[in-house]
Amino acid sequence: MLERIDKQRLSHYLQVILLALAASVIYSAPYLRQLFKTSLLDAFSLTEIQLGNLSTTYAICSIICYLPGGWIADRVAPRTLVIIALFSSAATYAWYATIPGYTELLIIHGLWGVIGVGVLWAAMFKHIRLLAGGDEQGRMFGTLEGARGLFEAILLTVATFVFGVFATRKLGMINVIIIYTVFAAGLGVIMLFMKGATGNENNNASEKIHLADVLLILKQPTIWLLCIILTAVYHVFWATIEFPSFAETGGFAMPLAAATALGATKLWMRPPGGVLAGMLGDRIGNIHVMEWLFLGGILGCLYLALVPTTPDFAWTLWVFIFPFGLLAYGLRGVFWALLYECPVPARVLGTAIGFISIMGYSSDAYIPQVSAYLQSNYETGTAYQLFFAYVAAAATLGLAASWLLGRIARAPESSERST
Repeated sequence: MLERIDKQRLSHYLQVILLALAASVIYSAPYLRQLFKTSLLDAFSLTEIQLGNLSTTYAICSIICYLPGGWIADRVAPRTLVIIALFSSAATYAWYATIPGYTELLIIHGLWGVIGVGVLWAAMFKHIRLLAGGDEQGRMFGTLEGARGLFEAILLTVATFVFGVFATRKLGMINVIIIYTVFAAGLGVIMLFMKGATGNENNNASEKIHLADVLLILKQPTIWLLCIILTAVYHVFWATIEFPSFAETGGFAMPLAAATALGATKLWMRPPGGVLAGMLGDRIGNIHVMEWLFLGGILGCLYLALVPTTPDFAWTLWVFIFPFGLLAYGLRGVFWALLYECPVPARVLGTAIGFISIMGYSSDAYIPQVSAYLQSNYETGTAYQLFFAYVAAAATLGLAASWLLGRIARAPESSERST
């Protein structure tokens, strides 16, 4: 009996690893700016506003697709959706590698939103939510975030090395994108020969979702608190995206190679950040972990907003990136485990994930616009520091929402859990 349970658990974690591999190549491409922002501006002849518009286009298309993606996740097998997403992504990456014009770039970023969210997003999280028992939510989601981070860090580290081989930024970016194309297509082929997912996943395709089920989701205060928390989590994540460019152009006189290496170092904080936060969450409570991580995020962003932007303080950014990277990715690793605190029936779990994602990830549409506005209206170093102060304010709201969620979860009536 014990051997059977161990094999089942191993099977569950292998499924998580496969999903993490797919997610790493599908979701990291839209955020290449976190390492290659200045190179993207140069290679594609873009302005700061245009680059912000590309990120906003990706976000808007993602937002539109969250609910349809949740509906699809309640009806189509995760393996099928993963395969579709991988081959579709490979096709768009091949197009991206041709260095198309601005209009085509808008279309490509829109397609990335449709593929990543409409096809894969809710299916991935629903599958893991159903695989994990109540005492493994933190570890399972933490493993997903950590494994995604490991694979993404490896992929981007290889991409950074390849980028440095070429004489111009344009040639470097073309070959970086080719790496993504080959990886996505190759992983899609591998998935074609893998067996379908097994585990505790329920087949709810035949169950209709009624208006009463949707109202059940909307009436849950915990659902709305999760929306606020996710918005704050994503603000902190965007602080890590802007961090390498801040180091390069914010007044620290850090060369491009060093700033890129700083960004790559941040990415390597994702595997331990997600896994450790998940393990700690299962031990002391995921909500408590979120509260402490938000507090750390507030203090970290305030430091970036106040640190003197001179070369004498450049070394502090290397010290700073380790704890800040750990807490930023810890927030992402633990967040979806909080869904266990919401009494949502399994038949509408995909729809609930879609709704939370719409509300929470909508910040992806306006955060880059905030950054672009500040960059266009203030001196570079000042613009970045105002942006980090703004993120600190958003993280404060996330801390307050986490505290309220904890109070509701500890109330006697909160003992009911999703089935």
